[in-house]
Amino acid sequence: MKKVLAVAGLIIFAACATTPHKSSGLIYMQQGLYNKARVEFQAWVQENPANPEAHIWLGRAYIGERDYLKAADEFVKAYELDADSGKYKSEFGENEINTLLTAGKTLFQQGDDEGALKFFNYTIKLNPKDERAYLAIAIIENKQGKYDDAIRNATKAVELNPQDVQARYYRAKFYSQVGKTEEAVKDLQEVIKMDSTFSKAYFDLGVLAFDMQDFEKAGQLFEKAYNLDSENIDALLNTALSYYRMSKYEDAEKYFREYLEKQPDEYNIWFTLGACLYNQNKMQEALNAFDKAISIKPDYEEAYSFKALIYNQLKMTKELNETIKKIQEIKGNNGGK
Repeated sequence: MKKVLAVAGLIIFAACATTPHKSSGLIYMQQGLYNKARVEFQAWVQENPANPEAHIWLGRAYIGERDYLKAADEFVKAYELDADSGKYKSEFGENEINTLLTAGKTLFQQGDDEGALKFFNYTIKLNPKDERAYLAIAIIENKQGKYDDAIRNATKAVELNPQDVQARYYRAKFYSQVGKTEEAVKDLQEVIKMDSTFSKAYFDLGVLAFDMQDFEKAGQLFEKAYNLDSENIDALLNTALSYYRMSKYEDAEKYFREYLEKQPDEYNIWFTLGACLYNQNKMQEALNAFDKAISIKPDYEEAYSFKALIYNQLKMTKELNETIKKIQEIKGNNGGK
């Protein structure tokens, strides 16, 4: 009888050592009952807080509940507890790594850069070849004004995955910010080679061309960007401005009008359209455009000045005098400035 009792005691001890919370939690996970699994794994963690496996499974239950921040926290705890032995490192698969990335992205969107960096750095600890984490870190570093660090980490992302168009695109933006135009252009051109529908790359190339006063090239690039993405009204406006700078006023007019259909309250663009029409000798249409600008911004002195110029050329003395009076009134209200 004593021998039987001894064996029974060993069975009970073994059951306690493996903890029923783990086995119950695993069953609930298989059934998709993640909230119940989480309760069991929380009890397991409370029972054995230094067990990395317990934290891993609690994190997985949080994933099931779509609480990615808490899940990521548990994976970080598990990694730290397992850092010396590395026994459980193989347990961190794609789901766990994606959770860390998702948590980092969430915190970044919430403005918590340091919290985001923590999760992105742990992603790299788990998978040093994950280019996504390097790029995410680079974006934060650029935001913080650490431009050299941003370029270095973006370059690491490109080296790990040369086909990652996002990594090349962001590196181009970082290069552009520090005045490395040649490098930026090279990256953007490579992006277009890899993905001819990448509208933002055309847009940014357009900006660089415009800054170099290559307005013809800029206009072509902005137009391409807009054709690929009709929601990018900045591309539409920049197309108009490029044609305007080339003195191709008829083309510029077309794009200015299309832009104003989408943004009718942009008084400064109505003014620019007026100048464009004036340069085509469309005086009455120009006056209409300036009047539209003034209807939105009643004290728009520049618009009145252009109207005065037109009235003077058309020898419309009454209208000219009224407009000059209005200009003087506006100057008086602005302290004579």
